[in-house]
Amino acid sequence: MIAGALKGKMLVFSVFFLGIVSGALLTNLWETRAPQIVASDPKSANRAKADRDVNKFNDYLELTAEQKAQVSQILKDSRPEYKKISDQMDALRKQNRSQIRAILNDEQKKKYDDFNEGRGNRQRQPPAASRPK
Repeated sequence: MIAGALKGKMLVFSVFFLGIVSGALLTNLWETRAPQIVASDPKSANRAKADRDVNKFNDYLELTAEQKAQVSQILKDSRPEYKKISDQMDALRKQNRSQIRAILNDEQKKKYDDFNEGRGNRQRQPPAASRPK
């Protein structure tokens, strides 16, 4: 009788434990992979990540609905300035790359182009902390 009760308790514990583990794994999968799957174009993926980050920020600070609206408006108002700065950085990056390519020989140019292509791919990947191991 005692052995049967123990088996029952172990079974219940196992079911709860498996539920917790699978819930944690699915939550991690959803937070790290779903935005990439749902939004395959980079702009949508970036927007989804930004929204997720703002929500985490709001939750962490425990902002009221009014504060959330104010933060949202501040971020919305500053978006054109961030875009302007980003465009300036892109233009400067292109200018620098052009100047660097001008001083390289053909073999070095090929290596330089390969390096920059790989660098661009690495920058588009999620941070190491959220990549699968």
